[in-house]
Amino acid sequence: MLVLVVFVFVVGVISGRELLEMFTTSVALAVSAIPEGLLVGLTAVLAIGMQRILKHKGLVRNLVSAETLGGVTTICIDKTGTLTEGKMKVVDILGDEGELANQAILANDMDDPIVIAAWEWAVDRISNRKVKIRVEELRQDHKRLDSLPFSSKDRFFASLHKWKKDKNIILVNGAPEYLLKWSKLSDSEKKKLTQKIEQLTVKGKRVLGMASKLVGDKKDKLNPDDVKTNLQWVGLLAFTDPLRQGVTEALQKTKKAGIKLIVITGDYAETAVSIMNQAQVEVDESLITLGGDLEDITEDALREKISASPISLFARTTPEQKLKIVDALKANGEVVAMTGDGVNDAPALNRADIGIVVESASEVAKESADLVLLDSSFDTIVAAVEEGRGIFDNTRKIILYLVSDAFEEITTVVGTIILALPLPVTAAQILWINLISDGLPNLALTIDPKEKDAMLLPPRNTKEMLVAGWMRLLILIVSLSGGIIALLVFIWFLRTDSLLVARSMAFATLGVNSLIYVFSIRTLKEPFWRENPLDNKWLNLSVVAGLVLQILPFVHPTLRGFFKLTALTVYNWLLVFLVGFVMFIIIEIGKAVFRLKLVSTE
Repeated sequence: MLVLVVFVFVVGVISGRELLEMFTTSVALAVSAIPEGLLVGLTAVLAIGMQRILKHKGLVRNLVSAETLGGVTTICIDKTGTLTEGKMKVVDILGDEGELANQAILANDMDDPIVIAAWEWAVDRISNRKVKIRVEELRQDHKRLDSLPFSSKDRFFASLHKWKKDKNIILVNGAPEYLLKWSKLSDSEKKKLTQKIEQLTVKGKRVLGMASKLVGDKKDKLNPDDVKTNLQWVGLLAFTDPLRQGVTEALQKTKKAGIKLIVITGDYAETAVSIMNQAQVEVDESLITLGGDLEDITEDALREKISASPISLFARTTPEQKLKIVDALKANGEVVAMTGDGVNDAPALNRADIGIVVESASEVAKESADLVLLDSSFDTIVAAVEEGRGIFDNTRKIILYLVSDAFEEITTVVGTIILALPLPVTAAQILWINLISDGLPNLALTIDPKEKDAMLLPPRNTKEMLVAGWMRLLILIVSLSGGIIALLVFIWFLRTDSLLVARSMAFATLGVNSLIYVFSIRTLKEPFWRENPLDNKWLNLSVVAGLVLQILPFVHPTLRGFFKLTALTVYNWLLVFLVGFVMFIIIEIGKAVFRLKLVSTE
């Protein structure tokens, strides 16, 4: 645009126009040509988008992530606490109730919903006198000597306690299949218990196995090898975790929006499938991958597997395997949102385009995250993506509006230079138009509501530029049409009236045009009547204020003299507004022509 400004100055001087006039006009055009409101508008769009996401209980940690959310093509989630409420309750037990309650209290670090639920169940048993023990007495009598934190690889937590006079005991809580493998049970007993576990997981239950091992009283330190042999099977607890309200609708919304869903869980595949079925989502069994299989699968095979369906499920996975999944998705060109909560999830959260954590996540995970779920709900993720799409759309609206308006004024001035006519507007008039038409409506567009079909279209092409080809062409149509129409109005009145009237009409036309067609720019994907054209009250007020400020110089004597204008007749003003509506129709036609292209690229 600045090249055109230089062209205006050079050609104007060469053609014999006054140097001062051309200099001031060129400077005014340069100011108009540089959409200085763009930076303010874009920053406001992102900040307002972040505020809207916060209203949905999502905290975006940086401005850029707010826009990136709108481009998400794949969401990777853990079901627990996101699809489900994370409020677990013991509904079934297998083993001696007293021993299970003992172990649930002693071998418990209260760092996971499932162990918290086990603790609550055990305390409830005690308070109901079903187990004749007292919590504090139990913990004092069997002091903890050492412990091994939960291992995502071996899936157990273990603690060493004083037991009898000459014995200590190792208590192990974890994945039943691992504890059974390390237990002293016979193969037939293991098979019978495995079948029972499968019956529970198919019903959507989560299970926690418990085992123990007596050792000498001189044993006061634990290592993993102590746990992996000769365990005494104690039993298991089965838990339910209700599906979150609104999850079914959110999953359907994700599907309609063309976003892939990948469930990555450390739980049994059967449990995850049951939860998905409760949410009315079918999972193809051929697209279920176990964590153990991920160790051997090649990157190409994994990439092919995750691209085969809009829904995939990875069960019994580790945080390290999450990273492998993210890498495969990104290699496929996906924009990935990944949930996590532990320290070990940090690499995957960092690698994902959008790292998502719950409020109770570790500080390390939060530092790696872009979005914090204040309510831990999947619905919040979907709402954040929808608001992100709205941010992207509003960004495009602002760019289209500001750049089109700037080019419109340049087109009119360049036309008069080429035709060797007097300049259609003065420097002061250009700056006034730039102030009222670019300032207020630009800011009002930043708070424009998201379009109703924001989640009915597939994710935008990640390779597409912000100002796509169809959009550049639409900017060209709008600016050339507006500029040429204003030029024709100027020429008509120059020939039929005076230069003063012609400039007054050009000034009014250029100022009013954009204040009318801004309502068409509000809906880039649909005709303006598909949305309520007046539902942005701030835009309505800004347009009214802009029209008042545009008319004011014509009716106030001092301003009329300053801007070198003359009063216009009612006929003149009708013509000005008619031109504005013509521009409105031209943009609607342009949108209709490019709509198919817009849908295919979005």
